[in-house]
Amino acid sequence: MRRVSPSNITFFRWTAVLAAAFATIVAGCSGVDRAPRAVTRIGCDEPPLAAADVKGILRAPITRVEPGPADARTCVFRTDSHARIEVAIRPSGGATTVQRWLEGAMPLEAVPLPGVGDRAAWQRDLHEVIAERGDVLCDVTAVGDKSDFADTANAFLESRLGALCTTLLDAPPQTTH
Repeated sequence: MRRVSPSNITFFRWTAVLAAAFATIVAGCSGVDRAPRAVTRIGCDEPPLAAADVKGILRAPITRVEPGPADARTCVFRTDSHARIEVAIRPSGGATTVQRWLEGAMPLEAVPLPGVGDRAAWQRDLHEVIAERGDVLCDVTAVGDKSDFADTANAFLESRLGALCTTLLDAPPQTTH
């Protein structure tokens, strides 16, 4: 296993995010079926998660919930500091994205995370769960310094972030076009 210095984590984080977004876009564009499909909904106007659902992961309280800066399907639970929890759900590309993480095709190592969706991966350096059920992708990331987390144990973060993906993947679907 290759060790990554803390100064490179930011570079690797953005590389991983871009690679995951690219894999999701490619997977979403590869299908010829343009029929409406049932997908789990995420939007900050009516998110399936509330600030209470993420309470206790970060030390600071969640003060606002807003769309991601470049993606309306990403919901960001923000504190008054830089610490935040980012939640994204995509209607397709989940199986490919999780597989790529687990095969080591991404710049950082991920390990299987049992009990979340059909298949899930845990990336400890990014504090990220990447999960899929029926090809729907769920991605939950806790962003912050070590001192920002209520508990820094991997088992705690895996469990709490994994539970958020489970909630999202179990949310009632809506029909989209």
